[in-house]
Amino acid sequence: MVPYFLRQVYAFRLNRKEWDVNHAETSPGVTIDTRNEGRKAAWFTGRFLVGFAILWAIFYGLFRAFPCLSNGAGVIYSSKLDQELHSSIFPANPGTRRVLMFGDSRVLAGFVPDIFDHLAAADGLNITSYNSGYPGIATFVPQLKIMVENKSNVPEVLLLTNPWESTVHGFNAFHPLPDDHDIVDRLFPFRNLLRDSLSFLITSREHGGVLNFYRESRLSVAKMLQDRGYYFVVEQSHYPNNSLPDNFHLSSDQPDAVALRNADVDSSQLLEFNEIIRKHHIQCYFVPNYLREGSQAPAPAVDGSFEVILERYTSCRMLGPDYYLYPNHLFSDVMHLNPEGAKVYTEVLYRLLAKPALER
Repeated sequence: MVPYFLRQVYAFRLNRKEWDVNHAETSPGVTIDTRNEGRKAAWFTGRFLVGFAILWAIFYGLFRAFPCLSNGAGVIYSSKLDQELHSSIFPANPGTRRVLMFGDSRVLAGFVPDIFDHLAAADGLNITSYNSGYPGIATFVPQLKIMVENKSNVPEVLLLTNPWESTVHGFNAFHPLPDDHDIVDRLFPFRNLLRDSLSFLITSREHGGVLNFYRESRLSVAKMLQDRGYYFVVEQSHYPNNSLPDNFHLSSDQPDAVALRNADVDSSQLLEFNEIIRKHHIQCYFVPNYLREGSQAPAPAVDGSFEVILERYTSCRMLGPDYYLYPNHLFSDVMHLNPEGAKVYTEVLYRLLAKPALER
């Protein structure tokens, strides 16, 4: 039997050890260590944030200093968007009727404001037009919403080829941010700088070196801005005289299928679009786009379903079919018109609008 006194001493020592373990953080040495660890973590975080900010500033500076290092479509898009959002795209002349055309790269390479305005002048109309076609982007409501904040950029006549974008309703766990790509582009506009720079260096060998190729890119952007948004997509033109061969076709062509417009009447963009049209008293017309002959079947003269949507949900009117079909020799590549084709398309659009639609 262990004496009672020794049992009490042993129990006291066990309780003391437990107390030391449970209250170790209150001891001076441990408190100092904890504070040091906190300071080290804060110092590391601060250094990381400062380093990150310096790197961000360096890459952003390179991105702004050498904008033409991006791919052709990226340079055109960013330059055009910069002009539309921070400059006046129409002259400050109250007697001039302003015409704006939105669309994707087919509009970019198909609508020529100079030709459109000269046709109007021949009919005694004082018109100034602008091509707001974007490479690889068919949306227009977000861009239009920002553009009309500048009163000098508000059009009186709006020409559209594609319907408003269908927006996501409610929360989607697999896509929580509907505009995540736009958010990333705003935070890191230079995110493709390394890739584009390498591509630029490789391609420059076919254009007389880096300096000469960069000079060509800057001249292309300057010409696009001078031409009020029109741009011939020369980078994708690989056939003689910038014309597709007459027998050119793709295995994906569907010459027996009609490609009609499809619009989401529940889209939140439709509400925004209607508000812009109403607030600024804009005349709006949906006009035909264009495709290669043989790529699709001819469009019906009137797209009845889309016309009903416009009549019920917008104040826009539809003019002509959903698209025209043009022969191969008017195309520079599978998708875009060459300058000759752009002239034909622009003239057709002007005649389609007719003089009364362009008069005040």
